[in-house]
Amino acid sequence: MMSLSKVRLKINQDKFNMSRKIEDIYQSIAIGMVNNIQGEWDKSYLFVEFIGDAANFKGEFYLNEEKQYFIVDDEAFDDFEELHNITTHDSENKWNRSKFTLEPTGKFNIDFEWDQELADEIEDFSHQ
Repeated sequence: MMSLSKVRLKINQDKFNMSRKIEDIYQSIAIGMVNNIQGEWDKSYLFVEFIGDAANFKGEFYLNEEKQYFIVDDEAFDDFEELHNITTHDSENKWNRSKFTLEPTGKFNIDFEWDQELADEIEDFSHQ
């Protein structure tokens, strides 16, 4: 059984000299999702496991309660890498899983979680 804990992020973007604001990153993620979903949809999800210099993505969308999948572009890695750098600047804001939920209206939600089991698995693998 996985041990997940939700993380509340405290972000002070003024500390960063980033070229994009966090809202721009969210918009880029949403545009990438919309561009890769063919046809109509009711709700879409982008699941991310972020592991240092690597990430695993899974894109899902629903139409009439039927689950379908979409391809996630490489640009999503750049978006999530920048988002991870901004949001984990303070050590109390750790996350290695994220779920970006998008509706056709443009309404979105993003959840960040720390999965200790995933972190331990990666740590064990890196020492082999």
